[in-house]
Amino acid sequence: MNLAFVDNLRARFGALVQTMSERDRKLFVGLVVFGMIAIVGGVAWWGKGVVADARSRVTDRKATLAQVQSLASEQAALATEAARIEEELQRRSGEDLPAFMEKAAQKAGVGANLAAVREKEVSTEGNLEEKRYGVEVSKVTTAQLANLLHAVETDRYPLRVRAMKVRTSSVGGTKSLNATLEVSAFRLLKDDTAPSDAKESP
Repeated sequence: MNLAFVDNLRARFGALVQTMSERDRKLFVGLVVFGMIAIVGGVAWWGKGVVADARSRVTDRKATLAQVQSLASEQAALATEAARIEEELQRRSGEDLPAFMEKAAQKAGVGANLAAVREKEVSTEGNLEEKRYGVEVSKVTTAQLANLLHAVETDRYPLRVRAMKVRTSSVGGTKSLNATLEVSAFRLLKDDTAPSDAKESP
């Protein structure tokens, strides 16, 4: 910066102030002070806005990070569960549902009450096969039916009970239940048995 120019400007400013009356000088000084305060206030307001905007961005990024971490945890849990289910499917691939239901019924003490296990339909999605069965249980008590469902659901066989209908019957004054369950059993198909959507061209 040119010091001579600054000194010259300062001298002119001093001369201008000296030529002012006392009243004009006070007014001028007040205007200068007010201008400085306004400038400082404006800078402070602008700085406050910048800080607030930065804090808002940090808060948004923290929220986004928390969501990403939550999704990552859920994804890891789902991957673990999927691996467990696939392992269970492979482990139980040699056991069909009728044989499993017989074992479960015997475990629940209602082996003689298992009237029928009938295959209804088969569907596949990718390499996953789903077979639907109708399972009929006759002349059981509420406790026996509950024990059977508990034995089925806690054995970790790859199945799902989709529906259940229960009818009450009475023989000689003794009430019993007849239940029909709609059960889906799942099995992983090997590559050589999985259905192919693509048709070979002649």
